Amino acid sequence: MIKLTKSNGDSFEIDGATVLRIRKTVAGWDNDLGNTLVNASQDFVVMEEASAVAASVKTELATLHSFTQPAGSPVWVDAHSAAGPMPIAPNRDGINSAFDVGGKRQYVRETHQQVRDIIQAANGKVQPIPDETFWTQSVETIKEFLGGIEDWDPDRGVESPSEPQV
Repeated sequence: MIKLTKSNGDSFEIDGATVLRIRKTVAGWDNDLGNTLVNASQDFVVMEEASAVAASVKTELATLHSFTQPAGSPVWVDAHSAAGPMPIAPNRDGINSAFDVGGKRQYVRETHQQVRDIIQAANGKVQPIPDETFWTQSVETIKEFLGGIEDWDPDRGVESPSEPQV
């Protein structure tokens, strides 16, 4: 069990093996004033720094892997629970690939091959490398337009305008 602190100062424990995703909080996206968002069986906002939370969780969840969000910030994800790589629409700043975890889409800077290799090493649900054909791009664009899978973060993981770019 991992011991963490809520923004109100209360301590609690979480089973590290239940964690899907960890990232620093972003003003305007997260309602709580903590430093880190932990997505597990429910969402937790905690006072510990994201890298410290990830290090603690990694002791209980060996398949926790660090990816890079489109704006450059790290996001740690349980690669065993992930499915990907997934096709992405073309010309997306900072977005080179995506994968699904916890029923939502995570966009990242890593390439499709890197995402595939990481998910495969963690025995996650490996998908074929998406090709860059017009058809694949069109299908993904239509899915997004019609309300495909929900994204983990607004604006496809790009930092909010009030946040400094890394």
